[in-house]
Amino acid sequence: MTAQQELTAGESASGHLKRNTIGIPGMVFMVVAAAAPLTAMASNLSLGLAFGVGSGMVGLLLLVGALLAIFTAGYVVLSRRVFNAGAYYAFIGFGLGKATGSGAAFVATIAYNLAAGGMIAATGYFTDIAVSTYMGIHLPWYLYGAVALAVTAALGYIGVGIAKTVTTVISVAQFAIIIWLGIAIMIQRPDGFSLDVFSPERMFHGNIALSLVFCILSFSGFEATAIYGEEAKAARRSIQVATYSALALLVLVFMGSTWSIVAAFDDIQTVAAEDPGSLIFRTADIYLGTWAGGALSVIVAFSFLASGVAFHNMASRYMFALGRSRLLPSRFATVHRRYGTPYISGAVQIAISIIVLAPFVIAQSDPIINLFPAVSGITSLSLTALMIGCCISVVTASFKGLVNEGIWSARLAPTIAGIGLTSICAIIIAHYQEVTGSDSLVVALMPLLPVIGAIYGAVIYRRGRGRDLEQHLAE
Repeated sequence: MTAQQELTAGESASGHLKRNTIGIPGMVFMVVAAAAPLTAMASNLSLGLAFGVGSGMVGLLLLVGALLAIFTAGYVVLSRRVFNAGAYYAFIGFGLGKATGSGAAFVATIAYNLAAGGMIAATGYFTDIAVSTYMGIHLPWYLYGAVALAVTAALGYIGVGIAKTVTTVISVAQFAIIIWLGIAIMIQRPDGFSLDVFSPERMFHGNIALSLVFCILSFSGFEATAIYGEEAKAARRSIQVATYSALALLVLVFMGSTWSIVAAFDDIQTVAAEDPGSLIFRTADIYLGTWAGGALSVIVAFSFLASGVAFHNMASRYMFALGRSRLLPSRFATVHRRYGTPYISGAVQIAISIIVLAPFVIAQSDPIINLFPAVSGITSLSLTALMIGCCISVVTASFKGLVNEGIWSARLAPTIAGIGLTSICAIIIAHYQEVTGSDSLVVALMPLLPVIGAIYGAVIYRRGRGRDLEQHLAE
């Protein structure tokens, strides 16, 4: 019996995801969903305001955004040559060799799987806060997390068509409340908006290392546009436009919302340090009314759910790409006959999330205090390292004659971006305990997971277990 005959009625061995299922707006909002602007304001950026450079965070966000724009110039060069659901996998492999690309794929797979589990835990945590606020009912976070996991699994199974609709609605809701709050602050406290936030004295005074880490974390999920390249309409143009559009949108949202919070108080650093996690809720209560904080808690819960869906899709597509290249069992590359989704990989991702969350449920640990430090540390290090790999790959490909773009996009831009990202990576390593907020030895050693994954991926490819990446180059 052939492999095709062994498939059930719902399976397809095509090795391709469903074509033309997502356009530029959908790709943009999948990136925005992964970045989760409102949750970033409630966590990363509030922590930067409290314990980093304070009001200088506004200028640093613009600086990091500019660095990522320079990085994107080289990233787009690679996106014109390669379409693959495991974007960094093929992008890094294109210039640096297939074994290196395979190692990078396992780094991204580990990071995105852990991030997906972390977002589910956060969804449960903030849903409990919202429900207890409005209904007075307090239930364990993992019960809400189980519901969130079921919703994520269903959306991943049906496909990015419905997922992009859900994430778009949630993203629009985030934008609406952020813009509304910004306008309210501008009307009630116009003098608070000062250009001093862009001055070197503000941007580089205080714990700049911690602030830079939180800035780069806020843009996590930046790769999502290329991940959906196989499923995109007019893929080459879609990836380029969506990547720049998503970055511009995130820079504007993060910079504008942070500037608004800074303008809302005389001494933002002191106010934020009192309780960074509740900063945006307290601000909303003051400038929008006492109802706003509770409403925001609901939107934050849905925002984490959207982020969980986005990371689930990214992780499952990486495992699909690894299965298709025989670096994971070939069953991972099975796509649904009707929906064209990598539903086997999606089911495995859900199982991984359960495995990640189970110890915290059994130990009755706080998911935010105990789980998030490990996830944020691994994700920040992994994604920064992968972007550095892309920079090196495009420069190498240029010197090999594999790309024919100009000096700026193929050599200068990725070199500048690579130097900047390497500096940030070094900062994360040097200040890892501050990034994670934990002095636990287990948390400190968890970054070894992606390192082990990278070595494993490279070794098994060199042993001849992987298929050539060229089979999945843009046609």
